[in-house]
Amino acid sequence: DRMLRKAFAGIEPLQVQEQFTPEEFLQFSGKAQTQFRNSQKAKELFFDVLAQCGVDLKSTYYDHFPMRIVPYGDKYNGARNSYIGHHRDSWGSNIHSQINWWAPLYELEEERTIGIYPDYWNKPIANNTATWSFKTYMEKLKEVESGRKGSYPSAPTPKEAVDENNILKVMLEPGDILSFSSAHLHASVPNTTLTPRYSVEMRTINMGDLVADRAAPNVDNSGEKPMYQWFKNILNKNELSV
Repeated sequence: DRMLRKAFAGIEPLQVQEQFTPEEFLQFSGKAQTQFRNSQKAKELFFDVLAQCGVDLKSTYYDHFPMRIVPYGDKYNGARNSYIGHHRDSWGSNIHSQINWWAPLYELEEERTIGIYPDYWNKPIANNTATWSFKTYMEKLKEVESGRKGSYPSAPTPKEAVDENNILKVMLEPGDILSFSSAHLHASVPNTTLTPRYSVEMRTINMGDLVADRAAPNVDNSGEKPMYQWFKNILNKNELSV
């Protein structure tokens, strides 16, 4: 909260969209997200949270720790870490023992939160995992301004419509944390409120799960190469090697 207020020139983060033009909002949001991404203190605080949740930090690996800012309205689609559509995080990493952690920074509303689709746990959905390339994504990202979305999707995406009837809109209080399998289909709920959504997230893999082959079912992922290199040990920072 202190970091956001400083980045937004002292303006209340929940009211900042009213004070800035869309371009200014993207600029200040990008600044705040960069500061957060580079903050070791923020990571250490979250690692303490994981430990309180029972995570064995010695044998657990994480990828990164971004702050996601989802503004309301349809003028902000160019921001990289904003609204994200339907996906399974395991589609990109091809690691099915992966766990997601998600936490809101301020109070949520049902139209300003994260949505999970439990019906798709065992139900496949057509997608582009067979052709999506992380290498291509990174190459295309070099062509755009820092903090903005590139022309290539940041993760594999569905190729058919998602049934929205049984979406679970997760409601948490600030200070709560959501843990769920990365294989769950999920998405940002379209923000139709008048307040931006601020949240933080992390993905982890426990070596014990990999060794014991404890993993979610792969119902529709055609990707083949596990992206172990994305993950490093929480304590010693060594890269995950299997």
